[in-house]
Amino acid sequence: MFGFTIKQFNHRFYKLSITLSVKDKLIQSSLHRKQVTGDRFSKQKELLNLGLAVQQDNIKESNSPHPSIVKLSWVHQDLVNLRPFIRSTVKLFKLADKASCPEILVQEVLAWTGGQPFLTQKVCQLLCEYESFIGAGEEAAVVEQLVQNHLITNWQTQIAAEHLQTIQDGLIANPRCDSIWLLRLYQQILQQGELPVQDSPVQTELLNLGLVVEQENKLKISNQIYKSVFNLSWVDQQLANILEITPPSSSRMTSDNLFPGSILKAKNLIFQPRVLIFRGIWILLAILGFSAICWSFYKNIEVNILFQEGNKLFNQGEYKKAIAKFDKLLNIDSNYYQAWTNRGYALAGLQEYNKMLESCSTATIIEPKAVYAWNCQGEALYNLQQYYEAISAFDTAIALDTKDPIFWINKTESLLALKQIDTALITIDEAINLLQKMQKANPQQNITRELAIAYSHKGKVLWQKKQYKEALAAFDQALMNDPQYFTALRGRGLALQGLKQYKQAIAQFQQMLNESPLTDTQKAETLYYMGQTHCQLSQFSDGIVALEAALKLKPDYQAAEEAKGKCSR
Repeated sequence: MFGFTIKQFNHRFYKLSITLSVKDKLIQSSLHRKQVTGDRFSKQKELLNLGLAVQQDNIKESNSPHPSIVKLSWVHQDLVNLRPFIRSTVKLFKLADKASCPEILVQEVLAWTGGQPFLTQKVCQLLCEYESFIGAGEEAAVVEQLVQNHLITNWQTQIAAEHLQTIQDGLIANPRCDSIWLLRLYQQILQQGELPVQDSPVQTELLNLGLVVEQENKLKISNQIYKSVFNLSWVDQQLANILEITPPSSSRMTSDNLFPGSILKAKNLIFQPRVLIFRGIWILLAILGFSAICWSFYKNIEVNILFQEGNKLFNQGEYKKAIAKFDKLLNIDSNYYQAWTNRGYALAGLQEYNKMLESCSTATIIEPKAVYAWNCQGEALYNLQQYYEAISAFDTAIALDTKDPIFWINKTESLLALKQIDTALITIDEAINLLQKMQKANPQQNITRELAIAYSHKGKVLWQKKQYKEALAAFDQALMNDPQYFTALRGRGLALQGLKQYKQAIAQFQQMLNESPLTDTQKAETLYYMGQTHCQLSQFSDGIVALEAALKLKPDYQAAEEAKGKCSR
């Protein structure tokens, strides 16, 4: 019989397909031609390990039952499942402009990072900033060079220093588990390649640190970067520091010496009766097992509390404090993609749009179907004036959820920035249609704010098309839903200005100044448009007064300065 089930085999193969860059091609070649030419590539060994091939003069398809399971169509499907993630990564980091084979480039990245979100994002960013074009066949060498130079060599001063320092601290200064036990177990996994899962507290802690992963009831090192940084020499040195002995030239672990000899000797000196020794061990294991369960439960509670606290601070406008909460959460669970997303929105509150993009991109790497992370990414790109990329991000969000009007509204903004006015009108009409359906389906749901935003966008589109009458109607619709919405109030005045109803436009702007709760920036903008309208009516003195008032509120208001210079001419 097989050593594992078809389902387990499929799962193992899929996991490997994420981290091995050329294995899929090897398997396809094996299935097509019944053999693969032997060479020095280590990836071919995995075909042998999986039992898909046997070693003869060449690597050939084995006679095991696997070919009936691993059919060519199944391999194609595996590639299809992986490609959306790879393609989104290629698009996000613009790797198509950097390499002849960008998808292979991403696979080489995954071969190093094992799909770890933070490391994957960092390496892809390095590739995005790489100056030379990467030709076919150069992918592996370039990625290895970047990883070695910017992450592994002198890692304490490199771009992943904080991330790796957290793991190191978790190994050598762990408050929940004896560091010697952690190091010994990790050393054993390094030496043997994998260990059976035993659900021990020490194994659980290594999993919590993210240093190892569980695959098919085996513990393995999470990725090549961790394996290179925290290698056997590093482990030997840490053990030497703790035990205050000279590091051995070749330390080899067995299950018998998992615990340091000094600890075992101390136990033998204290507990002479054999029955008491075993009783003490069982009590210790029971306590440790209970502690592991309690820690896991506590960790989940702490993560949820931090997430709620971060959201609360964000809603209060305390963006820096919110980011600190999300950072604390991510130190506990770096795969919590919702925290990466909301952290991105908090960074938007600080207008740190590059960092916003980085945070939201990490969320989409962790969970490619995280729809609001794609929206967050689109908003960051819009604010960075990367409008085509923003539209692509919004399109991804829409593909994942076609019924959320917010994505359509946000896409409209980017289309307007690119002067794609007709497409923008179709897009915003779809958003309004979705909102109206939501309102009809649930009259109790309050979506007046969303409707005001959508109609204001439609008014803006129509204003750009110089359809001022229709634009005025759209802004009036917006104000029916939210009478104090500044964008709609301002848009209404501009639509009247476009219709050459200058007195009504001035009255609109004056009413805003008298009755609406405006910020200084909004007041300056309103005074600018009012002054501009006065000038169009040849009321130059009133125009100058309004424009000077705008400049007093906002001294660097270049448009107001230019309008003032033209008004007296």
